[in-house]
Amino acid sequence: MMRYLALLLILLSFESVAQMLPDFVPPIGRTKVLETKGDLDKDGIDEVIFVYNTNKRVDRTGFTRELYICKMLSGKLKLWKKNTSILWNSEDCGFCTDNGIDLSIVIKNNTIITQQTFWHNTRHTSKHKNIYRYQNNDWFLIGSTYKDSYNCGYQHTYDINFSTKQVHVGYDNEDCEDSVQLDPATEKNFKYPFKSIPKMDGFTPGKTELKIPNSNQFFYY
Repeated sequence: MMRYLALLLILLSFESVAQMLPDFVPPIGRTKVLETKGDLDKDGIDEVIFVYNTNKRVDRTGFTRELYICKMLSGKLKLWKKNTSILWNSEDCGFCTDNGIDLSIVIKNNTIITQQTFWHNTRHTSKHKNIYRYQNNDWFLIGSTYKDSYNCGYQHTYDINFSTKQVHVGYDNEDCEDSVQLDPATEKNFKYPFKSIPKMDGFTPGKTELKIPNSNQFFYY
């Protein structure tokens, strides 16, 4: 009974917040990049996420991008959240061969999952997967996986659960020649003393470097 009461209170809280949200109006002078839907607040109604390129160009990295999270209320889209930090610029993908950045956004398990790829060259990629969730009346980064891969060379993985403060770092080597002797794969698992769970606002994937405790190595997100 208490569980259902708590769920009802949560739903009423979301509804109260939604009533105060402004209508979503597609921004003028912007180009829509993608749109995706899914339930973010467990009310059984899909939220809608839009990504737009702005008209602000930054050197060779292309146009800055904006993310809009919208709720559906009485048949109208309401703007729940706007973010300008978590998405790289439209051409900030290095030596990518397709048009623009390799960008994917899905809603799964009431979270937003973004994936972005940077091509250092045709063999070397940096792939960033980040998970965001609405909690404590704000949006937070709760998980991050960064894979630094060099074809026929190595794959380094940095996986972080910010809720538990657990970090996994893996170093795996590979070579396309069977005769080449490689160093064995190694991994580190440790708890890092993050002061707080990072907020979505102000966070940009790939910009943070931290020293692994009791080591001369680093991990990244």
